[in-house]
Amino acid sequence: MEENKMSIKDEFLQVALALVISGFLGMIGNFVGYNHIMPLESLPGMVILVIIALIGWALSKVVLKSFPSIVHISIVGMLATLPVHPLSPIIVQYVDKIQLMAVVTPILAYAGLTVGRDWHSFVKIGWKAIIVGIVVIFAAFFWSAVISDVLMVATGQM
Repeated sequence: MEENKMSIKDEFLQVALALVISGFLGMIGNFVGYNHIMPLESLPGMVILVIIALIGWALSKVVLKSFPSIVHISIVGMLATLPVHPLSPIIVQYVDKIQLMAVVTPILAYAGLTVGRDWHSFVKIGWKAIIVGIVVIFAAFFWSAVISDVLMVATGQM
């Protein structure tokens, strides 16, 4: 049982390191590519995003383990920014200084390196993985658009 705790601890440290590196690169990308927001100015927002991701990842190891960690991270992020949450205005104020593409770019590069490292396993999956990937991307985009449209209409913003 002790080994399981060590492996979770090691995995947590790896996830935390990857998030810190991605956050650092995201802050640099945010400065270079978007409105020249100084890295120290975007640091609080990036720290908030890293904390949300770590909390969501930790929950994925404890609650509903069969769900991907991104589900838990998304739920934590949504709960943290709900209008009824007392810290929501502060969280939104800081995170608003970070452009999505500045954060996504290093994360996608990291994911690409991970897939590239295990290319033989990826090739074994074959063309089916491409179809599933396209369907997943389409479904995520479609349902995100539907949910945001419904929420905008419900809140009177559209």
